[in-house]
Amino acid sequence: MRRILTACSEDGRTIILSADLKREELRKWRETRSFFCPQCRGPVQLKVGNIVVPHFAHLKDTTCRTSFSEGESPQHLTGKLLLHQLLTANSQNTVLEPLLAEISQRPDLLILNEQEKIPIEFQCSTIPISLLEERTDGFRKIGMPPIWILHTPTKFANFPEGIGTFQFSKFEEWFIVSTPPEGDVLLTFNPQMKTFHYFTSLLHVAGQRYIGMHHILPVNYQSFPFLRPKIPLEKDLARYVNLYNSKRHEDLERSVLLNRKGITNPFLRCCYEMRILPTKLPAWVGVPVSKNQAFREADFEWQLRLLHFLKRKGLGLMKVNAYHLRQFVRSFENPSTEKISACQNYLSFLVKYGVDNPLNNTDFSEKVILYIISERFLANDRQN
Repeated sequence: MRRILTACSEDGRTIILSADLKREELRKWRETRSFFCPQCRGPVQLKVGNIVVPHFAHLKDTTCRTSFSEGESPQHLTGKLLLHQLLTANSQNTVLEPLLAEISQRPDLLILNEQEKIPIEFQCSTIPISLLEERTDGFRKIGMPPIWILHTPTKFANFPEGIGTFQFSKFEEWFIVSTPPEGDVLLTFNPQMKTFHYFTSLLHVAGQRYIGMHHILPVNYQSFPFLRPKIPLEKDLARYVNLYNSKRHEDLERSVLLNRKGITNPFLRCCYEMRILPTKLPAWVGVPVSKNQAFREADFEWQLRLLHFLKRKGLGLMKVNAYHLRQFVRSFENPSTEKISACQNYLSFLVKYGVDNPLNNTDFSEKVILYIISERFLANDRQN
């Protein structure tokens, strides 16, 4: 059954079930008034219980499917109402569940500014990523880039604030956006607790694991445009470095102890052919250069594989071009321009810090990791 928060009355007026409407009044409406879907114009029922947020519902045999593509959960209804209340309180001209006829889509909310229209989607359920991309493309096609807000995953609802490591699902990763100077940011909302949860300055480690900062913001302290938490302070970066180095060490040991492919493992094969012990990699192999999140592999793996590739091709650091890097990334799943950019950033790092021959015992301070992370966050701050 389709649950919606807006409907049309008998006289054609739009009815919004806002949070300030009393249930007693709504129960009287249910007995004395008729309501219709603003899209298909079919009759809808006004549901007023004691637990679920009051809402309108299509009849079971409705054919209205175009814009309401998924059922509305109680948490979704509550979240939309709270977001509508928040935006309205911040003097934003906000429409709840408007129909954008030209693309047959209905965002949860639409902010109408003088300069632009901004769709806001509050996503509670896990749906195919292709559908998220399709909806986003639809909004962009009419010049309305959307803001997606993910419902705070249960595993993070009681997570303490501060710097830590976070494991996101592929679905959750899709909602991460790059917003300088904070870097990669995941914005989530918990309507039950009435709190926004920010995961900011995210630093990719491997797979779907990140180091970042977790901030909790009560809805009453939120504004629009949505607040942007501060970037890490210099004292915070030391914590980033400790966590990154710890995870690098753990993953290196795991690559050996839990390896089931033997010498066919691409990383161990490179170690063997380059005569390097996996647990004795030089400090400059496995550094968090910009765009490293393009690789699912740990930094030490794709970087050593890159160095192995250059050795086999007889290429010095200054002779590598885009063609060579395109060849290299084809050995990974989903080769992309972002992977090529990560490789270029790594090679630039080696040149910048004087690692002329990555296989020699070059004098290299592990403090460089601190400088690299600082450049990713603090340098962006100075530019803005």
